[in-house]
Amino acid sequence: MPTSLYLAAALLLFVSHAVPSWPGVRPALVARLGRPGFMALHSVLSLAALTLFVVAYRDVDTAGDTAGFFFTPAGWAHQLAVALMPMAFVLIAARLSTKAGEPLSPREPAGIYRVTRFPGSLGLLLWAVLHLQATGDARRVVLFATMAAIALFAMVKNDWVLRRARSAAARTFREETSVVPFAAILAGRQRFVWHEIGWARLLAGVAAWAVVLEAHRFVFGVDPLYWAR
Repeated sequence: MPTSLYLAAALLLFVSHAVPSWPGVRPALVARLGRPGFMALHSVLSLAALTLFVVAYRDVDTAGDTAGFFFTPAGWAHQLAVALMPMAFVLIAARLSTKAGEPLSPREPAGIYRVTRFPGSLGLLLWAVLHLQATGDARRVVLFATMAAIALFAMVKNDWVLRRARSAAARTFREETSVVPFAAILAGRQRFVWHEIGWARLLAGVAAWAVVLEAHRFVFGVDPLYWAR
């Protein structure tokens, strides 16, 4: 598959996440389809775009259209990725297991949201950046740059929604949290409450990291531990 189609698939994957979640589009679709219908449509579109991207990624690899390198990773890049990836998994695990409420009316900050305003997107961004700095070949740079763009867009969009929301809950949530981890706690706007996060979420994230680390060479053909030596 030509490189142009691979790039088009990457753009479509980004658009499939960005457009349905845009503040002006999401309420209209929810009003017309209902929340379950909107979630189903969003899931189908995202899955279809992801499937096309995976197919394009594999075809580009077979064709060798993006064999060149944009940059050569630093000697410590792989070790850094392996060492910091547990943080990404813990952020995502804590996000998935902690209710945040609606974008226009979020719940009071608790658990991982005391640490960072957007734990899920930050976890995805960390995952993408760690992989990006450890690769360098054009094919994977496009992959991880696309994922980083999706995470960054989600963070910017959600922060914009909070800024424009008129509810007291949204205003309070934004004032009492920060995007940068622990910044709100260090500034005195928030406090760290460990029991709201708990060992279960921490162990779930670390366990998921360990499983992916072990399965990585079988699923993706790359052994992170080999390259991290």
